[in-house]
Amino acid sequence: MQADKTLSNPYFPNLFQSGKIGGVRLKNRIVMLPMGTAHASAIGEVTDKTIAHYEARARGGAGLVTIGYVAFMGREIPNGLQFDGDWYIDGHADLVEAVHAAGARIAIQLNHGGSRMNQSCVEGKQMVSSSAVARYYLGEVRYPEPRSLSKAEIYEIIERWAQAARRAKKAGYDIIELHGAHGYLVGSFLSPFLNKRTDEFGGSLENRMRFAKELLLRVKFEVGKDYPVGIRLSGEEFWPGGITIAESPIMARMMEEAGAAYISVSCGTLESKLGTGDVMRSKEGWKVYMWEAIKKAITIPIISGGNIKNPSLAETVLANRQTDFIGLARPFLADPDWPDKARDGRVEDIRLCVSCNECHPGASRLAGRVTLRHCSVNPALGRERDFGNIRPAKIPKRVMIIGGGPGGMEAARTAALRGHDVTLYDKGTELGGGLLLAAAPPGKYNWLGFRNYLATQLKKLGVKVVLNIDVGQELVRDAKPDAVIVATGAQPLVPPIPGANGEKVLSGWDILRGKTIKEKQVLVLGGGMVGCETAEHLAEKGHEVTVVEMLPRLAGEMEPLNRMALLDRLVELNIRSLVGRKVTAIQDDGATVVDINSGADEHIQAGQIVLAMGARALDQIAEALEGKVPEIYRVGDCMLPARVIDAVYEGAISAYQL
Repeated sequence: MQADKTLSNPYFPNLFQSGKIGGVRLKNRIVMLPMGTAHASAIGEVTDKTIAHYEARARGGAGLVTIGYVAFMGREIPNGLQFDGDWYIDGHADLVEAVHAAGARIAIQLNHGGSRMNQSCVEGKQMVSSSAVARYYLGEVRYPEPRSLSKAEIYEIIERWAQAARRAKKAGYDIIELHGAHGYLVGSFLSPFLNKRTDEFGGSLENRMRFAKELLLRVKFEVGKDYPVGIRLSGEEFWPGGITIAESPIMARMMEEAGAAYISVSCGTLESKLGTGDVMRSKEGWKVYMWEAIKKAITIPIISGGNIKNPSLAETVLANRQTDFIGLARPFLADPDWPDKARDGRVEDIRLCVSCNECHPGASRLAGRVTLRHCSVNPALGRERDFGNIRPAKIPKRVMIIGGGPGGMEAARTAALRGHDVTLYDKGTELGGGLLLAAAPPGKYNWLGFRNYLATQLKKLGVKVVLNIDVGQELVRDAKPDAVIVATGAQPLVPPIPGANGEKVLSGWDILRGKTIKEKQVLVLGGGMVGCETAEHLAEKGHEVTVVEMLPRLAGEMEPLNRMALLDRLVELNIRSLVGRKVTAIQDDGATVVDINSGADEHIQAGQIVLAMGARALDQIAEALEGKVPEIYRVGDCMLPARVIDAVYEGAISAYQL
């Protein structure tokens, strides 16, 4: 694709070169990819929260903001946007106006979920698809089999889709995107795994493409041949019998011939463990081969589908002509100002996505519901109206923060931005606290990036940091703070099990902090996230590891995508796991466990025992200071051992309350 010459950006000239999709000029090559937000009203209307969310990304410098997953045949996800009636036009027009005023172009992705729509929204009806192929999630059958659409129903859906496109154009959207990836309705026709039809809509590639092509032609007829309509396709589905890179470039070329203005290249399907959402151990840029293959097959522009976090890699991919536009999804959730910071060369100020997937709807999908997206590193996500613009404090205060983990550091950052005089104390030799521990397991190094971001912000904001100090009441009294925020974290829990305090017993935290052991056979008691990550770490060091867990599943508290990646790695490392077992005693040569279902006990031999049975709050200083300082707040694990997302949010909230 040829781009107009513009004044070159000194840091990332290709990323900040203007470009065109159809007749629509974008000020740069940065596209916010479509993602549902669950910010709409109960009947699918645009709300103030919807507008605030997208407006923030436009204000942060996006060239194009894409509104994700807009249904047009009734409710498909709780609080999802809808466009199945003219009465929705005014709300969408308000959204368009806000994004335009903030400096970006705006696209709308229209989608029919097919068998992938949320179960809570189908109201007892059987879901539909290209064929009656059971719906999976991460490789496990979880939902009833859908029914195959009749030809009459196919054409009715195409007509309803075209009318939604008409409304979108009337509302002022610059571009329309059709969702043809991830096994949603269009994707189910394209995929040989999902499409088992024997009529003209199934079988050969030409037949499987028929629905998508006829849909595009009907939409183009409705909105006009010069109005840009693109489609999102999967480069690969990573599922047996699914779409592969051998035929996706051909699909893209066929859609170009049918009149598509661009191809947004995604990958994966809800069945597979790859593609729709990267995990923490994913290598940045691993999807480039798909973009490059599809770009070579067509002349219209492509938008890369995720997997880029750093502006330097985005610049390289553009310079190598492996894509035309950089699509960012979760990086925009982590930092709405990603583009502006990159443009100004302030890369160290970008709050990079860590791929923890706390924002991913997968966990709530398993429960048949969708919750608001929130973010481990950005407490303002989903709360843009309240947190989007940090309000200066009416009365600046001397603020003492005890604890330099994620909650304490976020509290210090937000308090300093509000104009308070902040001093942060930590007993460690460096800032990070729980983030340093979180980053220790294999594949979790992204947490160090967040720790470095926070440390950089504290330095720039002039927060005074005092390390290697254990804060007591006397120090607090001498400092005379107006407010104290306690973020002292937690420590490993030692359960009331005979032998748990033995000399040969270590904690998972000991191992992850670098403690080495000589014994070959290791028994990890506790199969939550920490226990499993500790087991992985030990196995990679050459130990033979067994994990014992009382619950029926390992790491059941984890987000599904990262959990599956971790469990796959445990299998690769031949780690033995015993679930549904209760530990009754720990001995020098192993432990005794009881099968919860049968009641049978078993002695498991091991030269080293590692406990990973949870944590308990370290809140002694908070209790000692109650009533002795004007204001006191507790943040993160010192209240209740929790996740990074909870600590960061509580840190921000405490700073807002000052």
